[in-house]
Amino acid sequence: MNKELLQRGVSTALRWWKSMYASASELKKEGIQAAPTAWKAELKRAESIDAVLLSQGFRALWLSLSSDITEGSDKQVSENMLCWAAVAGALVFVSDNHTESFAKLAGRKGDGDKPVVSELRFAQLQQAQAPEEFLRRIRRILKQLKGKASVTQLAKDTCCWYQELTSNYPREADKRIAVRWAMDYYQAN
Repeated sequence: MNKELLQRGVSTALRWWKSMYASASELKKEGIQAAPTAWKAELKRAESIDAVLLSQGFRALWLSLSSDITEGSDKQVSENMLCWAAVAGALVFVSDNHTESFAKLAGRKGDGDKPVVSELRFAQLQQAQAPEEFLRRIRRILKQLKGKASVTQLAKDTCCWYQELTSNYPREADKRIAVRWAMDYYQAN
């Protein structure tokens, strides 16, 4: 997925997220219809990528994405569908659209001099090797952050993580998502 296509998808995901979390006045101002409350509840209960794929909330996101994402070869559509299911499964645990990435917020010092999210838990997310594992670990971290994260950055990062998982091309170290997350985590004040 190229950068322009990713950006359009992320913009769509932000509108989708707002339909579940934004106030009625904000929704009216932006011309967004409020999502049924069942979407959020169903997505939060979804314990697997398959369960996310079968949810009404994911279906609404998928059908609102650009046809450049939702159409193409069977393999590409399947990969895109799994990627955006991971996005939906993660975003439903963000209740406060923060300006900073979840990695920076996770690395911030909480009570005392320890980060909000432990290094071990953060490293486990960075080493996730399957969508199910990624979803479980990112949700745990988002719960520790009390639902605070940048919706757009989390959507981009999730897509980047999924592309790295499924691609065979060599990656430059500084471009890898795990490295960028680590930089944000350890540079948080």
